[in-house]
Amino acid sequence: MTTEARARPTSSRGGAGQLLLAFDTSADLGSVGLFRGRSLLARRLLVRRGEHASRLVPAIGEILEEAAVDRTALEGIVVGKGPGSFTGVRVAAATARGLAAGLEVPVWAWSSLAAAAASWGVSLPSSVVAALETEGSAVDLPDEAQGRPRYVLLDARGRRVYAACYRLRPDRMDELAAPHATTVDQVMASNLPPNALFCGDGALRHREDLEGEGHLVVPLPTGLPTAEGLLRVHLLHPEAPPLDPASRWQPEYLRDSSARPMVPRMASISGPSGGPR
Repeated sequence: MTTEARARPTSSRGGAGQLLLAFDTSADLGSVGLFRGRSLLARRLLVRRGEHASRLVPAIGEILEEAAVDRTALEGIVVGKGPGSFTGVRVAAATARGLAAGLEVPVWAWSSLAAAAASWGVSLPSSVVAALETEGSAVDLPDEAQGRPRYVLLDARGRRVYAACYRLRPDRMDELAAPHATTVDQVMASNLPPNALFCGDGALRHREDLEGEGHLVVPLPTGLPTAEGLLRVHLLHPEAPPLDPASRWQPEYLRDSSARPMVPRMASISGPSGGPR
């Protein structure tokens, strides 16, 4: 790494003009984005969950090359910490840790549920929505609906879901229900925020039950943890410090997994400058 890269400042604020890499592989759809401030420079979508482990690192290299950005120019990493697929969240955490150590840049980790709530209006190709095998019918919502609480339900099989509720405002994000593992029945029986909109693949899977109770289910992309959603969450928390580089931070599983921890293996991301690190 060059002297210039080592001297790069690592502000805890994650400034609005920083060059940031954001990615989340907690769900069926993996998402990788390169941003300059709020501007998306390049993106890759990983549609097959089984390929997230093998495709994440190559996808990062591809977007760096597409944007003509050298890897040493990165100023920070924003990663989705779960909950979701055990393999997916471990892959994201290991990749973020490896990149941060190799490039000496800060890492911010945000809940994938928060990123899902913040993915309102993200553009997705119709082919991607179709590949996810979910209903994508339009819902006629007034403009003010964007300020209504968004209750995210991510499918955890059967009646189980990962759940959290957020209200997004222009200058902040309010957490109305912290991330938790539960069932769709328990969610419906709880004290729900008034006028909450349900979203996520768990909400879509149990759409009939939710709508039968008078709740509104919003189709994709709201409820998908995307790189754009992660970046929005990050920018709504400008004072958040990065993770301690010496810590061995763990993804947010919310329930036990018998799988062994993944050993970080991050080493061959190449940008337009050529060969791997």
